[in-house]
Amino acid sequence: MLKPEKMVKIRIIGLNIYKNIIVDDLHDMGIMQIESVDPEVAKIFNKIPNNDNYKTLSDYLSKFRGYLLILPERPVRNKKYFNSIPELLDDISKINIKDKLDDLKENEDNLLSTIRENENYINVLEKLKGFNNDLSILNNNYVESFVIENSELINNFKKDYTTFIDLNNNYFIVTINRKNESEFFSLLSSYNYQLLKIPEFSGTPEEKLKDIENIIKDSNTELDKIHNELNKISDENYEKIAQIEEQLDIYVREMEVLSQVASSDDAFAMEGWVPEKEYDSTAQALENDSKNTIVIRKIETKEEPPTKLSNPRHFKIFEFFIRFYSLPQEYEFDPTLIFALVFPVFFGLMVGDAGYGLVILLVSLFIIHRVDHPPAKSHIPKKISGFILMIMGKNSLKTLAKALIPASIIAIIFGVIFNEFFGFTIYPVPFRVSTRPVPVHYIGKLLLISGYIGLAFVIFGFALGIINNLYINHKKVAVAKFGWIFMAIAFAILGLNLIHRISLSPLNFSSLIGYILLILGFILVVLFEGTQSLMEIPSIISHILSYTRIVGILLASVVLALVINTVFVGTLSDPVYFIFLGILILVFGQLFNIIIAVFEPGIQGARLLYVEFFSKFYFGNGKPFRPFGTRRLYTLKKFDKK
Repeated sequence: MLKPEKMVKIRIIGLNIYKNIIVDDLHDMGIMQIESVDPEVAKIFNKIPNNDNYKTLSDYLSKFRGYLLILPERPVRNKKYFNSIPELLDDISKINIKDKLDDLKENEDNLLSTIRENENYINVLEKLKGFNNDLSILNNNYVESFVIENSELINNFKKDYTTFIDLNNNYFIVTINRKNESEFFSLLSSYNYQLLKIPEFSGTPEEKLKDIENIIKDSNTELDKIHNELNKISDENYEKIAQIEEQLDIYVREMEVLSQVASSDDAFAMEGWVPEKEYDSTAQALENDSKNTIVIRKIETKEEPPTKLSNPRHFKIFEFFIRFYSLPQEYEFDPTLIFALVFPVFFGLMVGDAGYGLVILLVSLFIIHRVDHPPAKSHIPKKISGFILMIMGKNSLKTLAKALIPASIIAIIFGVIFNEFFGFTIYPVPFRVSTRPVPVHYIGKLLLISGYIGLAFVIFGFALGIINNLYINHKKVAVAKFGWIFMAIAFAILGLNLIHRISLSPLNFSSLIGYILLILGFILVVLFEGTQSLMEIPSIISHILSYTRIVGILLASVVLALVINTVFVGTLSDPVYFIFLGILILVFGQLFNIIIAVFEPGIQGARLLYVEFFSKFYFGNGKPFRPFGTRRLYTLKKFDKK
């Protein structure tokens, strides 16, 4: 749980008659990250694998994906098991809808094109309603006509090749000689204008509008017939097509893997990574399906294994934040659990208001529900939703919302402790002398507590760094980290003595301890990391003090809420329009403060862990474990069937 799963690299050697079965098993187990076979081993297996079915299945996959794009979606209520490629091909042969779908799709595209074209005509003809003559006079071999919106342009055109008709609706018909077309458009290029080409029609605009409206109506009727046909085909075939498409995708993926497997005339070899705890069960399953004809062995390698995180289910959502930063390597601590326990506390403490915490909780629950159950029509403006989804995808947004639930609950708890609800008091505190949201003498205590938190996390980080480095036999680095711990404690002791005006003389016992630890830490760091590492001394001090930002952000939010509320309360005794203004200030001010209460604690809380804490022990740069496999939605695994 505190470390990624132990990974082992394995080699599988078996007979070619079981090669497809083994790959199929590995796909359904989703337990092995397949790698290229060692070159020395590959020399023995020098035959190019034969994938006769690859092109056939790839072509069918493209075809069936096209079917799913054309057909209206239907729920797939059943899962199907495909025993073999011949069985799949037999099911494919029963789906004979290609020609009909092609015809329907072609007709649909033509009708949609006709509707779009005629809707554009309507846009022009609506502006020509004031023109009562036959439209055929506006376009012929010698002249062409346009509708233009910009009366300021009229006086600037040359009258020898242009004629204007005022339509009395801020639009004009401009008719030009075709041989002057280039000069006409050159003149227009320096103006801001809307220009529409008048189509070559006959009849009045009103007559033509009726004809076009009938064309659109008839096209929509035909379109409805096509959609009804597509719905019938989908009702009969969608489930089968979805099942076949998924199985085709799986077989194609398996064949792509098979093309990378080392083969000879009779045998094959493949290698990859599996979690050590899954090795025995994986070997047992593969041996059973190959009738004990394969050889599976762990192999020694100096390669860095991929990283597979292993955390309790409720903490897995916080793996998102670790992946965002950098995956741990196999031998080091996985900080997911620490992040999951600490980040919500930092966030809640920095928000420190029950009202804001409640809003964040409700919004988080709303986002989770909205992602899981998207509405047919959203009432959220597209610009806002589009901007949010541009920053992060739906799944990432849902993960963030889940992570904010415990953080918002802790914010509510701290809000009750601090007696804060949107900046107002929740309950009367008769013994509070000051009218400020947090009495001054509390601020000093909170800053001191945050300093202690900073010291604890810096020491804890170095302690984890010691364990990590001892594990990989970097003993000098581990000893140097003891030196940094001694110096961090020394700075804390001497700093506290300075704050409390205690003598810094070596004759004072606590100061003497501080000096001893400082000198000892200095010596260890210089001996085992070199003098250049002393440049990091200011960063250690700053990292400890950086945790005081927890209180700083809390106070900034509280003070801003107090200012907003004070302005609002001050308007209640004023005329009505001032009260209305006060309400606007209250609503928008609190909304602004809530936005700050999400972003600032979130960013700063993560920063305190990423920078001030992780830097003491975390190597990162782990490679993600990517097992071969596909999530099945419409088909059954071999092991499910058993």
